[in-house]
Amino acid sequence: MVVAAKRRAALGLSVRTGRAIVVVVGGSNDEPQILGKTLVQVAWTFEEGAVFHTAQTLPLERARTFVRDSEKRFTKSAGVELEAFTRKLDAKLVGAMLAAPPEKQLPPLETILRAHPVIHAAEGELYRRVFGEAAAALGLRPLRVPPNTLGARLAAALRVTPAKLATRLAILGKASGKPWAAHQKLAALAAWLALVEA
Repeated sequence: MVVAAKRRAALGLSVRTGRAIVVVVGGSNDEPQILGKTLVQVAWTFEEGAVFHTAQTLPLERARTFVRDSEKRFTKSAGVELEAFTRKLDAKLVGAMLAAPPEKQLPPLETILRAHPVIHAAEGELYRRVFGEAAAALGLRPLRVPPNTLGARLAAALRVTPAKLATRLAILGKASGKPWAAHQKLAALAAWLALVEA
């Protein structure tokens, strides 16, 4: 009995505070399909998800422990959810990509907690790390590509115009059904680019 080879596929993520939109794209580079999409949520309340905001109300050492333990718990939860989601797809994952800016070098925790804009930056980085590490647990090395460059980079890789890519993406999204909002589109572009560059 001959066992058919699994389809090549790649994972794309658009990360927000406490959650990530995840899309898996597979098949050929030129005409892929969306094999699955989901929302992976790891935090359910503001107090749980806004880690550095909550840490701001704690003594420094307790804050340090809270941030570390939260990230560890979220990473484990994200890993379990991603593994369960991708296992159902019957595809061979060959790449992963986050629609995200380059990693920021953050100051020490005591400095972060004194500046509200830095708190927001730190929370963004925390969740990008959480979902990046969850993808890495699947044997992938998720690359980061800034959201505003995804389309141009993918269009160049496919040797098509941005307008042609937008048409293909719209067809891809329509075939996949709802939801198909901005974050699903970003995650799909990230997955498609990861598939092309794998």
